[in-house]
Amino acid sequence: MTSAVEEPGKPNGRTLDDTVKEAEEYYGYLNEKHVHDSRVDALVASVLVWFATFAVLGFGAITTIKGAQVYQYLAGAFLAAVGVGVVAGAAFYLTRRRRGSKFAELGSLITKMKQGGASSEDGVRLMDAMHQASLVLKKRKMDTAFEYGVIAFVLVALFGRSGAIGALAGVVVYLYFRFEALREYERDEKRYEDSKRELLQSL
Repeated sequence: MTSAVEEPGKPNGRTLDDTVKEAEEYYGYLNEKHVHDSRVDALVASVLVWFATFAVLGFGAITTIKGAQVYQYLAGAFLAAVGVGVVAGAAFYLTRRRRGSKFAELGSLITKMKQGGASSEDGVRLMDAMHQASLVLKKRKMDTAFEYGVIAFVLVALFGRSGAIGALAGVVVYLYFRFEALREYERDEKRYEDSKRELLQSL
């Protein structure tokens, strides 16, 4: 493939091409992550809506219906809650996907530099755009850690029949994924600083 930024033999050509390649791979990862996170958000929405709907309908059944009919009502409430949860999750997923990625600047810079005519300063701008994208990704991963904690709480509280154990499980899961998110962000931050320093030294 022809050099996207500088002609072969010119200063900084290889450095800028490497930067564009790295940015393109990172941009692809961000888009895949966006799809994955949209699915996770939809799952969380489905579980929470289902749990809330079934809790309300089930509580109403237990307090107002007597005899064997309460079990039939609970079965119907369970199925109704499942239907509501599925619809809510699908709507949430479609809404999240329509929002698209929040990394438009990074994508446009990559396109510009691949088309040719970009300067070394554009390479620095590309590095900064990658850094801003990593900050957005860090926040998103922190939100995902909370979502995983909520899922753990709901599942453990439901099947373990203990709100206290469910809360403990939720906190543990949240702290674990939060730790992983921060550790990955620190690695990305170090890579950004090293790559930008090498690029600036080559200008």
